[in-house]
Amino acid sequence: MMEPFGLAVHASMEGSGVSGLNVLVSGYGPIGLMNIAAARALGASKVIATDVHPLRLAAAARMGADECVNAADDSVYETVRSLLGERGVDVAIDYSGQASALKALIQSITQGGELRLMGVPSQEISLNLEEWLFKGLVVRGLHGRRLFETWERSTTLLANGRVDLSSLVSHRVALSDAQDAFEMALNGKSLKILFEPNGACA
Repeated sequence: MMEPFGLAVHASMEGSGVSGLNVLVSGYGPIGLMNIAAARALGASKVIATDVHPLRLAAAARMGADECVNAADDSVYETVRSLLGERGVDVAIDYSGQASALKALIQSITQGGELRLMGVPSQEISLNLEEWLFKGLVVRGLHGRRLFETWERSTTLLANGRVDLSSLVSHRVALSDAQDAFEMALNGKSLKILFEPNGACA
């Protein structure tokens, strides 16, 4: 749990950070969900979550998102505009690596805002760099975490109870059930699965 949480904390601390800023987080595997909690704990003014998976959107609400947008049904840009006006969000963090998600994020970021890229695209993506340039975006490609700063901050957030990751554990399974667990994960029927070598605890 600490390793993925470290990524989420790193994404929240990078650049101008999140304190006092409006943040949009897109795409929710466990790390994206952890990023919602990290941004909230590190002082984000408002945290908006967007995904297309109902299970993950429900988890985003539990992790502290102020607004959850199902991008399959609603316009992310229109939702951001209704909440924040024409200014948009100060920081957008993408975990999806999807062209449609990136387009929505670019529309939703304020002039001179930050786009932080965490998701890895599964294929080449066409970009409208003219839009990026005229908005004066600061684009950060992030990978991994910073030693030891990220670990120390992550540990403090958990130890002080500022962040509780327990609700992300959707299943605890024995190693003998690994195949079923991976199928659940691949089919979007789980959040974070923990393997327990001596058998799943009650």
